[in-house]
Amino acid sequence: QQQREEEFQQIQQSAFARHRDDDHLEALRRSEIRKGDPMAAYAAKKQYEPKKKRSKSGDKDAETMEPMKPIYKGPPPKPNRYGIRPGYRWDGVDRGNGFEDKLLAKQFSAKIREEDAYRMRSADM
Repeated sequence: QQQREEEFQQIQQSAFARHRDDDHLEALRRSEIRKGDPMAAYAAKKQYEPKKKRSKSGDKDAETMEPMKPIYKGPPPKPNRYGIRPGYRWDGVDRGNGFEDKLLAKQFSAKIREEDAYRMRSADM
């Protein structure tokens, strides 16, 4: 929160118009990962590599490592209607009441029924 306040202070003190030689704007544009970028995987990896941080002594930069976001590394989970991946601490046990399974089964069977009906209707053509 303190970092946010400092950022707002910096924005308030900066000029209203931004120009081509604005270093902060240029850094924001370069750090943005765009769809279809062939270097996107490299850029995403680079985001979690050492970042430079100003040390308390002044001008010198000190490197700090930011941890990668942990992901779940276990057996594949059952599908859910929103496609949400499990958290990295999930133990693999489904503690639901079965509603999600019934809902997905119903959607799947309705889709199969529609495809079969279409095949039956178009078989005469």
